[in-house]
Amino acid sequence: VNIGCGSRFHKNWLNMDVVPLDESVKQIDIMRGIPMEAESADVIYHSHLLEHLPKHMAPGFISECYRVLRKGGVMRVVVPDLEQIARLYIEYMEKALGNDKKAEARYDWIMLEMFDQTVRNYSGGEMLKYWQREIIPEEGFIIERAGSEAKSVIDSVRKNGSRGNTGTVETDPGKIGAFRLSGEVHQWMYDRYSLGRLLKDAGFNNIKVCKADESRIPGFNAYLLDIEADGSVRKPDSLFMEAIK
Repeated sequence: VNIGCGSRFHKNWLNMDVVPLDESVKQIDIMRGIPMEAESADVIYHSHLLEHLPKHMAPGFISECYRVLRKGGVMRVVVPDLEQIARLYIEYMEKALGNDKKAEARYDWIMLEMFDQTVRNYSGGEMLKYWQREIIPEEGFIIERAGSEAKSVIDSVRKNGSRGNTGTVETDPGKIGAFRLSGEVHQWMYDRYSLGRLLKDAGFNNIKVCKADESRIPGFNAYLLDIEADGSVRKPDSLFMEAIK
């Protein structure tokens, strides 16, 4: 079961999302629970979904995942890695203070990784505007961090010549509120300690940090959920964690 699948799913799985992008994807509202019988799933996977839930709702959602998973089943959770971002922030801040221009550009990007998707009031936020620049400082580093999503946006802008969002500031409280509740913003962040504790508190065992191409799910890499066809990591800025019921 792939919950909150977006555009990345395999048709051999049961795929679910609040706004399905394909007729094969089941429409769900996870705020109301997972519409499955108890112990009916062999595997549960969700990527860059948990951070979009309010912190107080995360334990209930993880408990729902535990409920529908069969005993011995695997849950794989992928989220932005707060620890990794924080360590890079400290590293590049200290180097930027020493007048390292490369580090200064990397510091600017890491600041966006840390805050933009939490504070933005319009779709794409400052991160999208950064990708739409004519000249992108430390572009290779940004693609190394953000993966294929960043590369596709940058390539599209260069091919089509469109700079998209002009950075107009939205001031209408109703529109800002509607956007903030649309599901795009991050409501919380996780590291290997807080995510592991969340899984443990729900009853999961054998909790393990994994690499993008490492899994206890049989044949996982063939589904191309966390890696691309060329073997590169789809979302390199991620924490990958698995647990067993």
